[in-house]
Amino acid sequence: MKSQSNIKEVLAFLRLLGANNDRVWFKAHKEHTFDPLRSAWENDVERLIRLMAEWDEKARGLDVKQAVYRIYRDIRFSHDKRPYKQYFSAVIGRGGRHCVSSGYYIHFEPDHLMLCGGVWWPAKDKLDALRRLIDAEPEEFAKLITDKRLAASGFGFEGETLKNVPKDYPKDHPLGEYLKRKEYLLVKHVDEDYFDCEDWVQRVNDDFKVLKPIHDFLDYVYDE
Repeated sequence: MKSQSNIKEVLAFLRLLGANNDRVWFKAHKEHTFDPLRSAWENDVERLIRLMAEWDEKARGLDVKQAVYRIYRDIRFSHDKRPYKQYFSAVIGRGGRHCVSSGYYIHFEPDHLMLCGGVWWPAKDKLDALRRLIDAEPEEFAKLITDKRLAASGFGFEGETLKNVPKDYPKDHPLGEYLKRKEYLLVKHVDEDYFDCEDWVQRVNDDFKVLKPIHDFLDYVYDE
């Protein structure tokens, strides 16, 4: 099956939006440019959800409207008054874009395209629980992060970390690098060529599948 959305067209529109981020310009281009691009993108995300639901229950029953982010920015309390986001993105996980457990994220932005998976900025109690889990199951976690399929996938841990290992753990803890993390997020940066294929939806599905074992491990603290 062929993907419906043309990523080059999406990125071309987003570049124009970046140079004309105001309501007058957007209104003039909404019906004939934005709406068709957005519709095709949502159809592709919907199919991605269906494909992922075959191997990850977190995607089952997820409505595409829950998964995709709106183009409109909430500028009520922001110094940045640009009314529109300059990217398309979606979260596939429990609750869609409101997911608080381990989830999958896709981000389309000019010169900043990426796939992500894991836990974004967990609440303190969950972060503490994730660290305890890694400490309690070091062999299992080490096996997951050194898996050859993960190494070949292009995903790597990113995000903010503490300067030192948390005080509850030995300074020389063999997994100290991971105990210092403030979030457990794996990122794969890609370029436009990644999507220059007949079916990028299938390609993303296959790449996300590599992350499932780590997701299952991290979700242990959310399934308790």
